[in-house]
Amino acid sequence: MAQTAQTDESTPLEQLPPEVVEALPPDIVDQLRSGELDRIPAETLEDLRPDLADRVPDSVAEVASDNPGLAAVLVLIGIASILGAIWGAMKGFVKVALFLGLVAAVVWYVFFRV
Repeated sequence: MAQTAQTDESTPLEQLPPEVVEALPPDIVDQLRSGELDRIPAETLEDLRPDLADRVPDSVAEVASDNPGLAAVLVLIGIASILGAIWGAMKGFVKVALFLGLVAAVVWYVFFRV
C-alpha cells in the first residue's frame, strides 16, 4: 500500500479564526489562499478592529522585523540619536568647564590684586 505524503505546512488561512478571515479584504484572502502571500500585511492588520487583530497569531502577521531594510534604518536612527545625545552632553560639559575656568581666573586675579 502506498501512503500519501502529508505535509505539516498549513495555509495561513487555516491558522486564523473564522471571524478574522471574514474581516479581511477579499483580495488578501485570495492572495493567502493562492500562496502569493504567506503573511497578512501590517497595513491590513492595522485596519482590523483591535479585538480581531489581537487574535491573529504572530506566525501569520507581518511585523517590522520581517523587513530587514526597515530594521536597518531603525537601528541607524537609534545609533545616530545616541551619538547626538552624547555629543550634546559633551558640548554642555565643555561650556560649563570654560565658564567655571573663566570665573576662577577672575577670582584669582582679584584675590592677588588686593
